[in-house]
Amino acid sequence: MSRLISGPLLGWMITNEWYSSAMVGLAISGASDWLDGYMARRMKINSVVGSYLDPLADKVLIGCVALALVHKGLLHPGLVGLIVFRDVGLVGGAVYQRASSLGRKCNSWSDFFNLDGTRPEKVEPLFISKLNTVFQLILVAAVLLQPEFGTQETQSYITYLSWLVASTTVASTAAYGAQHLGRSALTARKS
Repeated sequence: MSRLISGPLLGWMITNEWYSSAMVGLAISGASDWLDGYMARRMKINSVVGSYLDPLADKVLIGCVALALVHKGLLHPGLVGLIVFRDVGLVGGAVYQRASSLGRKCNSWSDFFNLDGTRPEKVEPLFISKLNTVFQLILVAAVLLQPEFGTQETQSYITYLSWLVASTTVASTAAYGAQHLGRSALTARKS
């Protein structure tokens, strides 16, 4: 969950052109995320709250870093707009889905996040979405290295990686849309 804090801090570092420091911070954030997930799996901690907060933290981290990179002219604004639009839609969709599943039984945030354990319904990211997040992280890491260590050749790799991220972002959005339509059709048949 440290990514909720490190995202804005890394964005600030980037806007002040501390690219190497931001890269180190991104690596530390990634390592702490991996360690957090590893410990949760090892200790068999699998909470509803964590299933919502972990992807949200990833989105805050990537969003802050990507927006700062756009501000410095290092990433294309159309790509970052696509990423942010998708992420806002996914967060909104997850909140809507959870609220709909609870119906009128949701009287507080405690009910929503299932703090008492009575109505567990976790967010489960699709494989394409996980892959998209990995490609996004690789892209922002490569872009962070570009100002100090990059060449014209490495810039062309960033362009290819940007197209890959755009493709997986669109594919992930379509997959979640198809999943939602499938659930809606199933719910309609049961009614």
